[in-house]
Amino acid sequence: MSYFSGDWKEDLLVLESFLETIEYKTSTDRLKAYGIKRSEGGSVLAGWTWRGKMSETKCREWCSEKKKYKTKLMAERPDIMEMLEQFRNQWFPSYEFDSAQLNRNYKIPPHRDVGNIGDSVIVCCGEYEGGELVVVVDDKHISFRPDKQPVVFNGSMHTHYVNEFTGLRYSVVFFKSKWFTAD
Repeated sequence: MSYFSGDWKEDLLVLESFLETIEYKTSTDRLKAYGIKRSEGGSVLAGWTWRGKMSETKCREWCSEKKKYKTKLMAERPDIMEMLEQFRNQWFPSYEFDSAQLNRNYKIPPHRDVGNIGDSVIVCCGEYEGGELVVVVDDKHISFRPDKQPVVFNGSMHTHYVNEFTGLRYSVVFFKSKWFTAD
């Protein structure tokens, strides 16, 4: 089944409809640090991880094909990765990724992605104003609109953040994790 048509605006609406169905389970400490109310926003990882335990009493499901553990979202909703791969195939087919960070109203302060390798691709959707991705390159703060087209940037090399916004903003960050190997 193909989810996407090749029309950017229509495809963002389809992407948004998927993102609306996800439970964003960010840790309470991180939400407090960023000033985000659990009822308003959060973040969740789609992909695989080397971490087998979620807590002292909860373990992740092993994926023998990838030789890694499935994130909770992957175990609960395998359709999400298929949808993300189809979106990638439509809009940036040469980009390889093994993980995607899915965000809902997640205004993240300046940071670098210490667990990522190379370039990431970000796409945003939803009904919002503001919310530009800002990437710092040579002390210049460069703003991008990932709702207008996919934005490619190296989040492990360049500090980046999200400008203030109002409304409902979803983002998907496709990336390669330094923790992932397909042995």
